[in-house]
Amino acid sequence: MLNILVPVDGSENADRAVVHARRLAQGAKSARIHLINIQTPPRGRAGLSRLVTQDMIDEFYAREGQEAMEEARKLLDAAGVDYMSGVVFGHAATEIAGYAQDHGCARIVMGTRGNGTLANILIGSVANQVVQLAQAPVTLVK
Repeated sequence: MLNILVPVDGSENADRAVVHARRLAQGAKSARIHLINIQTPPRGRAGLSRLVTQDMIDEFYAREGQEAMEEARKLLDAAGVDYMSGVVFGHAATEIAGYAQDHGCARIVMGTRGNGTLANILIGSVANQVVQLAQAPVTLVK
């Protein structure tokens, strides 16, 4: 089975990557797309009320991740493509490369630009970091 990893963040670039991966999957004998959204919630509770727990923070970010994948899931559902989806917590590039390795993904398909932070502009894009870290081929979609 061809496993294709598509990190999504709700951006138009991510949706274009999903469409590209969908075409790859439809052309394969057997394929599954792995949609993931990476969330980086703040750790620690500095400045937070005692009424807000770490579990509440994690649940909030898990919901944010699910919402960011909504359009991508619709694109795959409409085409009848086999997929799985999940929210991952951590550093985006590291988590993407690790997920691909752990799940036997033969390819990573991702947008060149997403809903990144200012830090990504200063440090380098997530896409560039994934190209450096991943063992699987990475296809960048504009």
